[in-house]
Amino acid sequence: MYQVATVTDPSDWKQFVAVQRRLYRRQPAAIPLPEFELRRLLDRRGNPVLQRRTLYLLLVLRDGDPVGRCSLLLPRTDGENHALFGFFECVRDQHAADALLTRAEELCAARGVQSLHGPFSPDTAGLTGVQLDRFDDANVLGEPCALPYYARLFEDAGYALEQEGRTWRSTTLREDAAALTAALPVRRSRYRLETIPFPRLRDGIRDLAAVFDDAFRENWSRDAMTREEYFYSAQYLLPAWIHGGMGIVYDGAQPAGATVFMADINPAFRCAHRLPRALTLLRARRHARKTRRIVAFAMGMLPRYQNSAAGLQLVRHFADIAGRYDCMHTTWITKGNLGSERICARFGLQPWRSFGVYRKDI
Repeated sequence: MYQVATVTDPSDWKQFVAVQRRLYRRQPAAIPLPEFELRRLLDRRGNPVLQRRTLYLLLVLRDGDPVGRCSLLLPRTDGENHALFGFFECVRDQHAADALLTRAEELCAARGVQSLHGPFSPDTAGLTGVQLDRFDDANVLGEPCALPYYARLFEDAGYALEQEGRTWRSTTLREDAAALTAALPVRRSRYRLETIPFPRLRDGIRDLAAVFDDAFRENWSRDAMTREEYFYSAQYLLPAWIHGGMGIVYDGAQPAGATVFMADINPAFRCAHRLPRALTLLRARRHARKTRRIVAFAMGMLPRYQNSAAGLQLVRHFADIAGRYDCMHTTWITKGNLGSERICARFGLQPWRSFGVYRKDI
């Protein structure tokens, strides 16, 4: 007997949060979001993304036992005809997955929504896609984790693979960075590169957002973000901060390009539910100081500066940071994004892990 419930009270919340603990406790390579971060992202009053949309948290019960969950974000504004699901976790039971996703589709249909896409956790600026391969290797910061059968659950529920992306990595980073630095020409220019110190983080995020809003405007699936949404998203990354990790190229007072690196602190979040939040974050900060692995979150240029010396300065900064570490991973890069793939290849990175976003028309 399957029943889908909407999370409405603290006991429902407790079950919703505990689903990931139940599913991943015997999966040492899977490192899900810490439960405190899950709660923060799904805080209707705190997260500015959720204030623009209607959020449902769904829990599927099998004979009264919680065996799966997902979030559903419905549009609040006229003109939007798609919804997003995320935080999908489910046991290997097609009937449970069908019941969960069918309820999400019914809520969409009641609002006139024409299509459902995901997983996006909680939205297109969060963890994107479901993991499709390399389940024996631990996921790094910025990568969602999954169990190998999740994709099949979506497909058998009538969802089609809408888009596929990959993360890339290099395990010969020092050598790659040294070779790139040696090959870069030295040119004088009017541009200057600033690394943003922690006390100026808010100003740095503001300038970074000005670059990314324009540079990634045409990127697949990306929704426009307000400045408050940028700030809210960045809070999770604060323990992963590294010196020089945010570099911005300026043309006078105008930000022209930006790049963001973070330490891979995911190992500190393994079994985070067993420790107080403050202790987990302290462990993450300590891990950030000693790890030899980083994540390249993003690198973007305003279109009018892409073939200028500003880009050369940003590449040099990228190589300088990379040369301090042994291994680098990227976040999601859409398959077929030839520009980003060429940049990865130039830095010596190779395709690593695949992820998929699924869609169903209502």
